[in-house]
Amino acid sequence: MPFPILRIPSIATLAAALLLTGCGTLDVPRADNYPATGQKKARAVHHWDVLAGDVAARVADKIALWPAGDYPVYVTAADKSSFNAGFLKLLKVHLLNRGVAVSTVPGTVELDVQTQVVDHPSGAPHGAPPLAGTVLGTGVGVWRDWAVHYSDRTLLPGVATALGVGAGVALDMAHLYKNGAAAGGPTRTEVLISTTLKSQDRYLAGTADLYYIEREDAVLYTPEVVAPAPAPTPVKTWRVTAP
Repeated sequence: MPFPILRIPSIATLAAALLLTGCGTLDVPRADNYPATGQKKARAVHHWDVLAGDVAARVADKIALWPAGDYPVYVTAADKSSFNAGFLKLLKVHLLNRGVAVSTVPGTVELDVQTQVVDHPSGAPHGAPPLAGTVLGTGVGVWRDWAVHYSDRTLLPGVATALGVGAGVALDMAHLYKNGAAAGGPTRTEVLISTTLKSQDRYLAGTADLYYIEREDAVLYTPEVVAPAPAPTPVKTWRVTAP
Protein backbone atom coordinates (compact mmCIF):
# COMPACT_ATOMS: atom_id res chain seq x y z
CA MET A 1 0.00 0.00 0.00
CA PRO A 2 1.59 3.33 -1.09
CA PHE A 3 2.23 5.97 1.56
CA PRO A 4 0.05 9.13 1.31
CA ILE A 5 1.75 12.21 -0.11
CA LEU A 6 1.94 15.09 2.40
CA ARG A 7 1.53 18.52 0.84
CA ILE A 8 3.17 21.30 2.87
CA PRO A 9 1.42 24.63 2.30
CA SER A 10 3.54 27.52 1.11
CA ILE A 11 4.37 30.51 3.29
CA ALA A 12 2.07 32.70 1.18
CA THR A 13 -0.82 30.29 1.76
CA LEU A 14 -0.21 30.32 5.52
CA ALA A 15 -0.04 34.11 5.58
CA ALA A 16 -3.31 34.38 3.68
CA ALA A 17 -4.98 31.95 6.09
CA LEU A 18 -3.78 33.98 9.07
CA LEU A 19 -5.15 37.17 7.55
CA LEU A 20 -8.50 35.54 6.85
CA THR A 21 -8.84 34.15 10.35
CA GLY A 22 -7.58 37.33 12.02
CA CYS A 23 -4.76 35.47 13.79
CA GLY A 24 -1.37 37.08 14.03
CA THR A 25 -2.60 40.60 13.21
CA LEU A 26 -2.37 43.67 15.45
CA ASP A 27 -5.65 45.18 16.56
CA VAL A 28 -4.76 48.86 16.07
CA PRO A 29 -7.25 51.69 15.54
CA ARG A 30 -7.66 53.00 12.04
CA ALA A 31 -7.08 56.64 11.17
CA ASP A 32 -10.37 58.50 10.77
CA ASN A 33 -11.02 62.04 9.61
CA TYR A 34 -12.69 64.60 11.81
CA PRO A 35 -16.28 65.50 10.92
CA ALA A 36 -16.48 68.03 8.10
CA THR A 37 -16.30 71.63 9.34
CA GLY A 38 -15.78 75.04 7.82
CA GLN A 39 -13.02 77.56 8.42
CA LYS A 40 -12.81 81.05 6.95
CA LYS A 41 -9.86 82.37 4.99
CA ALA A 42 -8.45 85.85 5.62
CA ARG A 43 -7.64 87.37 2.25
CA ALA A 44 -8.13 91.13 2.67
CA VAL A 45 -8.01 93.97 5.20
CA HIS A 46 -11.81 93.93 5.07
CA HIS A 47 -11.70 90.49 6.70
CA TRP A 48 -9.57 91.98 9.48
CA ASP A 49 -12.23 94.65 9.94
CA VAL A 50 -14.99 92.03 10.14
CA LEU A 51 -13.04 90.14 12.79
CA ALA A 52 -12.35 93.35 14.73
CA GLY A 53 -16.07 94.14 14.74
CA ASP A 54 -16.90 90.66 15.99
CA VAL A 55 -14.29 90.83 18.77
CA ALA A 56 -15.49 94.28 19.80
CA ALA A 57 -19.08 93.02 20.00
CA ARG A 58 -18.07 90.14 22.25
CA VAL A 59 -15.96 92.37 24.51
CA ALA A 60 -18.74 94.96 24.78
CA ASP A 61 -21.18 92.20 25.72
CA LYS A 62 -18.85 90.96 28.46
CA ILE A 63 -18.52 94.40 30.10
CA ALA A 64 -22.04 95.62 29.46
CA LEU A 65 -22.80 95.71 33.22
CA TRP A 66 -19.73 97.75 34.12
CA PRO A 67 -20.29 101.40 35.10
CA ALA A 68 -19.97 103.43 31.91
CA GLY A 69 -16.53 105.00 31.55
CA ASP A 70 -15.20 103.82 34.93
CA TYR A 71 -12.87 101.18 33.51
CA PRO A 72 -11.39 102.29 30.16
CA VAL A 73 -9.82 99.49 28.17
CA TYR A 74 -6.22 99.74 27.00
CA VAL A 75 -5.77 97.80 23.72
CA THR A 76 -2.31 96.44 23.07
CA ALA A 77 -0.34 93.77 21.21
CA ALA A 78 3.08 92.43 22.11
CA ASP A 79 4.16 91.65 18.54
CA LYS A 80 4.64 94.49 16.07
CA SER A 81 3.38 92.78 12.93
CA SER A 82 1.58 94.41 10.03
CA PHE A 83 -1.64 92.62 10.99
CA ASN A 84 -1.47 93.66 14.64
CA ALA A 85 -0.85 97.30 13.71
CA GLY A 86 -3.92 97.38 11.48
CA PHE A 87 -6.07 95.19 13.70
CA LEU A 88 -5.50 97.39 16.77
CA LYS A 89 -6.67 100.47 14.87
CA LEU A 90 -9.79 98.71 13.62
CA LEU A 91 -10.54 97.19 17.03
CA LYS A 92 -10.31 100.54 18.82
CA VAL A 93 -12.75 102.14 16.38
CA HIS A 94 -15.26 99.29 16.76
CA LEU A 95 -15.00 99.45 20.56
CA LEU A 96 -15.62 103.20 20.52
CA ASN A 97 -18.59 102.74 18.20
CA ARG A 98 -20.07 100.33 20.75
CA GLY A 99 -19.68 102.77 23.61
CA VAL A 100 -16.63 101.16 25.20
CA ALA A 101 -14.21 103.62 26.79
CA VAL A 102 -10.72 103.12 25.29
CA SER A 103 -7.65 104.31 27.16
CA THR A 104 -4.54 105.76 25.49
CA VAL A 105 -2.26 104.65 28.35
CA PRO A 106 -1.97 101.39 30.33
CA GLY A 107 -4.50 101.20 33.14
CA THR A 108 -6.57 98.81 35.21
CA VAL A 109 -8.12 96.89 32.28
CA GLU A 110 -6.12 95.68 29.29
CA LEU A 111 -7.18 93.95 26.07
CA ASP A 112 -4.20 92.03 24.73
CA VAL A 113 -4.08 90.79 21.12
CA GLN A 114 -1.90 87.79 20.25
CA THR A 115 -1.27 86.26 16.84
CA GLN A 116 0.27 82.86 16.10
CA VAL A 117 1.04 81.56 12.61
CA VAL A 118 0.86 77.78 12.21
CA ASP A 119 2.59 76.43 9.10
CA HIS A 120 2.00 72.70 8.67
CA PRO A 121 5.08 71.04 7.09
CA SER A 122 3.21 67.94 5.89
CA GLY A 123 2.27 67.94 2.24
CA ALA A 124 -1.41 67.97 1.27
CA PRO A 125 -3.53 69.12 -1.66
CA HIS A 126 -4.25 72.83 -1.74
CA GLY A 127 -7.87 73.51 -2.57
CA ALA A 128 -9.73 71.87 -5.41
CA PRO A 129 -7.90 69.67 -7.95
CA PRO A 130 -7.43 70.93 -11.53
CA LEU A 131 -10.35 70.32 -13.85
CA ALA A 132 -10.41 68.82 -17.39
CA GLY A 133 -13.01 67.23 -19.60
CA THR A 134 -12.75 63.45 -19.45
CA VAL A 135 -14.98 60.45 -18.92
CA LEU A 136 -14.53 58.53 -15.67
CA GLY A 137 -17.11 55.86 -16.39
CA THR A 138 -20.52 55.21 -17.87
CA GLY A 139 -22.56 58.37 -17.43
CA VAL A 140 -19.90 59.95 -15.17
CA GLY A 141 -17.76 62.80 -16.35
CA VAL A 142 -15.50 65.48 -14.90
CA TRP A 143 -14.22 68.78 -16.23
CA ARG A 144 -10.56 69.64 -16.01
CA ASP A 145 -8.78 72.75 -17.28
CA TRP A 146 -12.12 74.09 -18.48
CA ALA A 147 -10.90 77.66 -18.09
CA VAL A 148 -8.29 76.97 -20.77
CA HIS A 149 -10.54 75.10 -23.19
CA TYR A 150 -13.69 77.13 -22.50
CA SER A 151 -12.33 80.57 -21.65
CA ASP A 152 -15.47 82.25 -23.02
CA ARG A 153 -17.70 82.02 -19.94
CA THR A 154 -20.76 83.14 -21.95
CA LEU A 155 -20.68 79.70 -23.59
CA LEU A 156 -20.55 77.90 -20.26
CA PRO A 157 -24.28 77.00 -19.94
CA GLY A 158 -24.30 75.58 -23.46
CA VAL A 159 -21.13 73.60 -22.84
CA ALA A 160 -22.57 72.29 -19.57
CA THR A 161 -25.71 71.14 -21.37
CA ALA A 162 -23.70 69.50 -24.13
CA LEU A 163 -21.56 67.59 -21.64
CA GLY A 164 -24.49 66.71 -19.42
CA VAL A 165 -23.16 68.69 -16.45
CA GLY A 166 -25.62 70.32 -14.06
CA ALA A 167 -25.98 74.08 -13.81
CA GLY A 168 -24.78 74.01 -10.19
CA VAL A 169 -21.49 72.43 -11.23
CA ALA A 170 -21.13 74.98 -14.00
CA LEU A 171 -21.65 77.86 -11.56
CA ASP A 172 -19.15 76.35 -9.13
CA MET A 173 -16.59 76.16 -11.89
CA ALA A 174 -17.31 79.73 -12.93
CA HIS A 175 -16.77 80.76 -9.30
CA LEU A 176 -13.47 78.87 -9.23
CA TYR A 177 -12.37 80.46 -12.50
CA LYS A 178 -13.22 83.97 -11.29
CA ASN A 179 -11.84 83.77 -7.74
CA GLY A 180 -9.21 81.06 -7.97
CA ALA A 181 -8.61 78.16 -5.64
CA ALA A 182 -8.14 80.61 -2.76
CA ALA A 183 -11.87 81.41 -2.80
CA GLY A 184 -12.56 78.52 -0.48
CA GLY A 185 -9.76 76.01 -0.68
CA PRO A 186 -7.82 75.09 2.43
CA THR A 187 -4.11 75.81 2.80
CA ARG A 188 -1.38 74.39 4.99
CA THR A 189 -0.91 77.78 6.71
CA GLU A 190 -3.25 79.02 9.44
CA VAL A 191 -3.33 81.87 11.90
CA LEU A 192 -4.67 81.87 15.46
CA ILE A 193 -5.88 85.29 16.61
CA SER A 194 -6.70 85.51 20.30
CA THR A 195 -7.59 88.37 22.63
CA THR A 196 -7.60 88.37 26.42
CA LEU A 197 -9.32 90.93 28.60
CA LYS A 198 -7.48 91.10 31.90
CA SER A 199 -7.22 93.23 35.00
CA GLN A 200 -3.95 93.04 36.93
CA ASP A 201 -3.62 89.32 37.81
CA ARG A 202 -7.05 88.17 36.56
CA TYR A 203 -8.37 87.09 33.18
CA LEU A 204 -11.86 88.50 32.62
CA ALA A 205 -12.74 87.28 29.11
CA GLY A 206 -11.19 86.09 25.89
CA THR A 207 -11.74 85.28 22.23
CA ALA A 208 -9.99 82.89 19.84
CA ASP A 209 -10.44 82.71 16.06
CA LEU A 210 -8.81 80.52 13.41
CA TYR A 211 -8.29 81.44 9.78
CA TYR A 212 -6.67 79.95 6.73
CA ILE A 213 -4.19 82.26 5.05
CA GLU A 214 -2.03 81.95 1.97
CA ARG A 215 1.53 80.93 2.83
CA GLU A 216 2.86 84.05 1.11
CA ASP A 217 0.70 86.21 3.43
CA ALA A 218 2.23 84.77 6.61
CA VAL A 219 4.71 87.65 6.66
CA LEU A 220 1.81 90.00 7.48
CA TYR A 221 1.14 88.15 10.73
CA THR A 222 4.73 87.72 11.95
CA PRO A 223 6.77 90.38 13.78
CA GLU A 224 9.03 92.50 11.65
CA VAL A 225 12.66 91.56 12.03
CA VAL A 226 14.68 94.60 12.98
CA ALA A 227 18.24 94.51 11.69
CA PRO A 228 20.77 94.89 14.48
CA ALA A 229 22.59 98.17 14.61
CA PRO A 230 26.10 98.02 13.20
CA ALA A 231 28.88 97.76 15.72
CA PRO A 232 30.62 101.07 16.36
CA THR A 233 33.94 101.54 14.61
CA PRO A 234 36.76 101.43 17.15
CA VAL A 235 38.50 104.76 17.59
CA LYS A 236 42.25 104.71 17.57
CA THR A 237 44.08 107.03 19.96
CA TRP A 238 47.63 108.19 19.47
CA ARG A 239 50.02 109.36 22.11
CA VAL A 240 52.98 111.55 21.23
CA THR A 241 56.11 110.81 23.19
CA ALA A 242 59.31 112.81 23.34
CA PRO A 243 62.31 111.34 21.52
